[in-house]
Amino acid sequence: MTRRDLLQSAGIGGLALGLGGCASDDFEPESTFSPDAPNALLIITDSTRADYIGAYNRDSIAKTPNLDALSKESVTFDLAVPESMPTGPVRRCVMSGMRGFPYRDWAVTPGLPAEAGWRAIGPEQPIFTQVMGDAGVTTAYVTDNPFLIGPTFAGFRRTLDYAEPDFSQGAYRFFNKPFARRASRAEIAPYVLPSLSDTVELGRLQTYVGWNNLYRHSERQYAAARVCRTGMHLLDELQHQEPFFLGIDMFDPHEAFDPPPSVMKQFPPEVKGNLEKAGIIPIQPFETPADPVDKLDIDDDTLERIRELYAAELMMVDTWIGRVLNKLDDLGLADTTAVYYMSDHGVTLGEHGIIGKSRSRLHYHLYHVPCMIRHPERKLAGERHPFFASTHDIAPTLLSFMGVRAPGVMTGEDLTVIFDGKDPPERQYFTASYADYLLSGDGRHILIAQSEGAERRLYDTQEDPGELKDIADDDPEKVDELWQALIDDAGGTLPQLGENGVVGG
Repeated sequence: MTRRDLLQSAGIGGLALGLGGCASDDFEPESTFSPDAPNALLIITDSTRADYIGAYNRDSIAKTPNLDALSKESVTFDLAVPESMPTGPVRRCVMSGMRGFPYRDWAVTPGLPAEAGWRAIGPEQPIFTQVMGDAGVTTAYVTDNPFLIGPTFAGFRRTLDYAEPDFSQGAYRFFNKPFARRASRAEIAPYVLPSLSDTVELGRLQTYVGWNNLYRHSERQYAAARVCRTGMHLLDELQHQEPFFLGIDMFDPHEAFDPPPSVMKQFPPEVKGNLEKAGIIPIQPFETPADPVDKLDIDDDTLERIRELYAAELMMVDTWIGRVLNKLDDLGLADTTAVYYMSDHGVTLGEHGIIGKSRSRLHYHLYHVPCMIRHPERKLAGERHPFFASTHDIAPTLLSFMGVRAPGVMTGEDLTVIFDGKDPPERQYFTASYADYLLSGDGRHILIAQSEGAERRLYDTQEDPGELKDIADDDPEKVDELWQALIDDAGGTLPQLGENGVVGG
């Protein structure tokens, strides 16, 4: 039996690893990787909606042939939901393998947004790359995520053998390494909606365009391309250090929606909307994190163009993911490497009258994300799975692939059991949170609720896939059922969230 086999054998995993009955394996289990451990490649994209990927929606305006091909070689989860949102809380969850919901330990952290859930990985939390490293696995991570390469996630970077930060996300450089050579107002005028001309987005775009003017002169220099190219260079190095873990974590297709012109050529070339007739292409079409559409004063044609800009940026990301996977093939690593792909959350593009990420409009555009796992031997290739996969499953699953025992405090599930013909422990419901708004679902119904319970909206996604009709008054029993699921997953109570942290509960 391999170490991974022993881990999955009930009752003998601890003994097989030499852990005595009186020892605690919650934080520092002693282990090594399995003799037959594969490599592991984790690919994370930001703001990626499942319904814009062909493997989930054949009618998507975005063409994603590489992710579609990955799906055909993988187990694809039909309803994967990040357990906490947005970007920062997701990364904390991914790295630690622990749920962030219901943010019971939240307090405002300098250098991070002052919003519930945003906190660095705590000293009491494990980091899966450290667990891998302690087991003898070589670890590497490349990202342009402005939070991960900032000071609040320095502890994570110290667990890596190769840490490759990329500072190309100019609009968010104030979170890590401020950029001084900003573009002028005249230079950013073609990209700014008139309604945003006196907002914080003006300064962000000046930094973004200023950085691009200096360092981005071809598609190879776009942010996602830079991250993937660095990942490919790392594969050249890591191929001699198997087993290895490589994380490729892209901030795109995050706003600004600024795809290469070569990709936008795939969309109708005619000018759309009054703003484009005036020479404005709104690559940053809302004030982060979200705006009501009616506040922005844009017409339907301009809204359609914004969706095309987003789709084109996703298509660029798809192209570079394909090149990374081709590199695995070229190096002869594809059959010895597990590939795990997931996004952290989606984005609303005009649905429900919103552009961006509105926590009070926590609908499918935000919570339904792509998730695929490709086994090195292509087990279950092309299969679909109904399990409510989530972000805290990533760490224990990657550790299990390598035969490394996950710390007991990790609350995610080991999804490798699926490849052995088993099912992970049942999740009757999925639950998630975005600041002070909560989400609960059973695969058909979803409940969107404010954490103090003052607002509860229920939708039947089978009868109403657009989630447009609130039926809470028609089915109070289902509201109570899904609300109780939130209470149960939160441990019996929900915390009271104040402006600076948890104030009760």
